[in-house]
Amino acid sequence: MRAVDMYPYVKANLRKRFPYEDGWIIRKLDKERTDNPDFIVERRKKTHVDKVVVEVVPDCKVTQEHLEALERHTKKFDVEGVRILTRIIVVCTGADTSIVPKDVDLMVLRSCEC
Repeated sequence: MRAVDMYPYVKANLRKRFPYEDGWIIRKLDKERTDNPDFIVERRKKTHVDKVVVEVVPDCKVTQEHLEALERHTKKFDVEGVRILTRIIVVCTGADTSIVPKDVDLMVLRSCEC
């Protein structure tokens, strides 16, 4: 399955976790032209912006390259006035996530399998 095929399911799951009523905005970012994560979830507060960096992994194994990309994207958005609440890697059911560190949240989609 391609990452773009997973996007509707990812957005639906993110919306459940980060409701619009609580001020959360979910933005799908352009990965074609620039080095971006698949999604940024953000909520503006008076003194800062809360952000969540989301990387979709359509492969059946999370690799070091995926983790390095997530780290790059996190650093890109970790600027003054922004608080990175968490980072999420999205995978299909059955994907090998053994190398994912404990400080990265996993979202497992039941809509696709490895």
